Amino acid sequence: MLRALWRAQTARFAVVGLVITALHLAVFRLVLPWSVPEVANVIAFLTATQVNFALSYFWTWSARRPVGSETVGSILRRALLFNGSAALGFGVNAVVFSAAHRLVGLGPMESAVVATVVSAAANFLLSSRFVFARREVLAAADLPAAPGRGSGLVPPLVPPPSAGWERA
Repeated sequence: MLRALWRAQTARFAVVGLVITALHLAVFRLVLPWSVPEVANVIAFLTATQVNFALSYFWTWSARRPVGSETVGSILRRALLFNGSAALGFGVNAVVFSAAHRLVGLGPMESAVVATVVSAAANFLLSSRFVFARREVLAAADLPAAPGRGSGLVPPLVPPPSAGWERA
């Protein structure tokens, strides 16, 4: 069971990674004519990172979320962790991109591909070990709901099987 779940998460990560890589490279190609390659790479990476969080949260690592019990505060903290890990991943991406482009002499697009592959490996490790870890890293720091704003719980994307309307 755990092996199947691991494979599913790895496959989901790979699918999202391919989509995000395509988005990164498309944005890079669109911005490149108007900027230096490093700036185009920054813009592409930042754009792809935000889409990546949404896909990772709702699909790739959804089995590691406490469905129906996460608050807006815990989601924001997870987004902050994700963006922090993405910043670290971007550091890896930027160093690899610049080294491939300026030191090795690869073209801008080839350098972007190499940097994306290396930063994807770093992103997987950070996401699986910290951002979407199995243990409830963020539960202890949950923010209480704002007064007058209800429970603060975020409804699940897909209702759990125990939902009353499914028992018909």
